[in-house]
Amino acid sequence: MKLNWYPAGSDIHSRVMPYLLILMGLASHLSTALMSTVIGIGVLILLFDIARHREALLAGRWDARMGKVLLLFALTLFVSAAFSLERGRSFHEAASTLLGVLPFFLALLYVRSWRLAAAIVGAFAVSAFLNDLWAALQVYFHLNFGWGNRPVGFSKSPTFLGSFMLLTIPLLFLVPSHLFSHLLWKVFCGGCSLFSLVVLFLTQTRGAWIAFFCTVLVFIFLERRYRKVCLAGLAVLLIACMAAFHAYPEYHARAEQTFNPEFQSNSERVLMWTAAVQIFADHPIVGIGQDEFGLVYNRDYISPQAKERPVDPSNPRSGHGHPHNNLLKVLSERGLIGIVGFLLLHVFVLLQIYHTFRCAAGWKAHMFALAGILIFVGIQLEGLTDTNLQISQIARTYWFLLGLCLAAGLMRDTD
Repeated sequence: MKLNWYPAGSDIHSRVMPYLLILMGLASHLSTALMSTVIGIGVLILLFDIARHREALLAGRWDARMGKVLLLFALTLFVSAAFSLERGRSFHEAASTLLGVLPFFLALLYVRSWRLAAAIVGAFAVSAFLNDLWAALQVYFHLNFGWGNRPVGFSKSPTFLGSFMLLTIPLLFLVPSHLFSHLLWKVFCGGCSLFSLVVLFLTQTRGAWIAFFCTVLVFIFLERRYRKVCLAGLAVLLIACMAAFHAYPEYHARAEQTFNPEFQSNSERVLMWTAAVQIFADHPIVGIGQDEFGLVYNRDYISPQAKERPVDPSNPRSGHGHPHNNLLKVLSERGLIGIVGFLLLHVFVLLQIYHTFRCAAGWKAHMFALAGILIFVGIQLEGLTDTNLQISQIARTYWFLLGLCLAAGLMRDTD
């Protein structure tokens, strides 16, 4: 049976793109290589479709300001790269950063029916479940990946796994009950959101813990109809955390370390943040170039007080490669030009989603837009203590979900 992924009367006829978007949802937690391959194919199809029926593709989805914002963002990337200490390396990083944003536009332009939105969310839920299951097994069997008893799932570190939980929980908690008609999918997705919450706790990623609780507060503030229920749920969650801290002292110790300035992880971050500010002060306009922080920091700016130094003293890149802060990484590597482009793009997208949230033409659209806001808030807040958007797998999934949430937020219940 041929599935119709577009609403009746649509002038978009791409048969391949819906399946690519579903595959992106499935690959999101599991494989960076597959995600990159699918994005590359999708961009080629997008360019082909723009050449064939540009007006139909952009109708109702493309704000002229969006094109200008994307162009300015791209220009700031490549201007900074042009003045880099290592131009080849920085141009490669700039291209990778730009590629990571493109899933936003693939989802925004092609997701035009609830059938396709449901298929993507279902694939994403399967991907999240497999990631969570593997992470839970790592803890249960004490599989050590160099992080003690902290799971990594299919990511490279517990920190990155925590970022994926911040992407997963809002979408699978808010959307499925209104999106799926089958009870099985509603239960599966809701169960995945709770499973992801448990995995978030297991990661012991303090920045992600803080970001999650702040995200819950944002949710309570925005969704007033469920404020009392949400406050009660938050109270239950806090009690559960206290009980878990009592039962597992290592988690309690991890929580206590969060605001301890003497704890090495915290003190090293402060030293890196200070160095990033100094790098910006010395290179204020265009920065030192993308992916150059590790070289410059470990070679020229590392504090004598720093204990975490390059593994190989002759190779500065064998030490920390980022300052554990998205904004400071951009500021030090791209300067004022780069930070303006970064903020312009992110703030513009957030305002678009928020406007959609306020004007949604249906409950499903409303919940998708709300999920988009919470995904944005969670990742950006965690990005104050970890450079999560440096990781291509996280960045591409982040932009893909924002595009999906904005696209669904623009739809009507009859689409």
